Amino acid sequence: MPGTLFDGLKQYVGFTAATSAALARLHPIARPRFGAIVDDFYEAIEAHPEARVAITGGPAQIARLKQTLTAWLDRLLLGPHDEDYYALRARIGRVHVRIDLPQAFMFTAMNRIRLRLMEVIGAHRPPDADLLLHAVNQILDLELAIMLETYREDLTAKQRGAERLATIGHFAASIGHELRNPLAVMESSLFLLRQHLGPDTAARAEVAKHLDRLSGEIVRANKTIHDLLDLARNRPPQRTATRLRPLVDSAEAASLLPPGIRVKAAAVPPELTIDVDADQFRQVLINLFTNATHAMSGRGTIQVMADMPTPHAIRIHVQDDGPGIGAEARQHLFEALFTTKAKGTGLGLALCRRILEAHGGTIELAPGDRGATFLLTVPREPRPDDAAA
Repeated sequence: MPGTLFDGLKQYVGFTAATSAALARLHPIARPRFGAIVDDFYEAIEAHPEARVAITGGPAQIARLKQTLTAWLDRLLLGPHDEDYYALRARIGRVHVRIDLPQAFMFTAMNRIRLRLMEVIGAHRPPDADLLLHAVNQILDLELAIMLETYREDLTAKQRGAERLATIGHFAASIGHELRNPLAVMESSLFLLRQHLGPDTAARAEVAKHLDRLSGEIVRANKTIHDLLDLARNRPPQRTATRLRPLVDSAEAASLLPPGIRVKAAAVPPELTIDVDADQFRQVLINLFTNATHAMSGRGTIQVMADMPTPHAIRIHVQDDGPGIGAEARQHLFEALFTTKAKGTGLGLALCRRILEAHGGTIELAPGDRGATFLLTVPREPRPDDAAA
């Protein structure tokens, strides 16, 4: 019996050491044609609007991706076709999932490479052409199987997330009303208590400390209920053309940030307009600003930067200069109820992701040497299926 998933896949397609050897013999024949194969691959992507929307970095990104695809072809033929090979290919597949590349394009892209390699074999007519053709089919079938496994992983994770959100929804709907009533009573009682004590007594340090603490905890409890209900509702966005800079300013004001936190948005072009639900997108920024404030212990700078790398997408960076996020936490960062904060609910980033996905966009933690940088990508125009998200 095969020991790993990759062993099982190789056994299923009949991939052996002889297959690897055949692919290695094909490499010097195919290598001079890699440039043409790669150019053909990306010309097809740029010609198709749905495939092109996944490329958010413009010509510079395509140039990098061409180098990556050339290295991919080298490893495809030279191997070694071992567990490290599987791990590398799985990481590539997860990138396809993250950028929301439709499976149909992944299939057709793989078959486009299959046809080009077959053309190379047909043009050179080596004596073992049939064996080389068979080896190409086997390795590309393996590649498709690995890619499909990453899509299956994503679907399973989304199903688990949906089940968790359904539980949260039932929970929020059943207790939200019950909790808001006593919180409203507490809030009004606190107001009356301040009035009864009078401004002088209420302002005394030993009294004000406790009154402010009560007020802060009521606000925090109300926000938790609000986040739970928002996460459960999944309200479709009501899009309008909205200038981003004023939206950042209003999010900063609504976040009630402490005096030690500065938000810099000079790198957001004043005229940049995004097609979003302004209230929902403001909530995304508020959540990110609040998280950054906690990470920086109430003192530091939050940088907001935005650009339009392609005519089809707007990219927004929200960066803090805190301690950053550990590797272990990164893979669970956007899961509902996951938190690294002592008093966190694990709802803020899950809500951010839900809002971005409803807009046809993405949110991810970008790699970096300092602090945490969240990368938000929003399509300039809604895709046809976004309304159903």
